[in-house]
Amino acid sequence: MASLPNPAAERPLAFAVRHINASARDPIDAPTLLAALMAETVPAAFTHHVRAFFDEVEIETIGDLVRSGAVTYPILARGARRCLAPGHETRQWLDERA
Repeated sequence: MASLPNPAAERPLAFAVRHINASARDPIDAPTLLAALMAETVPAAFTHHVRAFFDEVEIETIGDLVRSGAVTYPILARGARRCLAPGHETRQWLDERA
């Protein structure tokens, strides 16, 4: 795995990437996923990875990623609002914390 700005993020990101890549046509690495999650506009090549992150990765892993300091709840909530229906559990959970 390429170096991340925050070493504490490596474990939750690695877990999320393994989960996403299990069903992805084209794999993504941890630094690219983190950059896509934080982007104002997600690059088209990574929109399905970001959607899979919000739709498939467990809430506990998302919380671990935030607690690592790599990303914030407001940033993730913004991304979830772009990808998920209003009633989706992950979107609601992030909105409550943003």
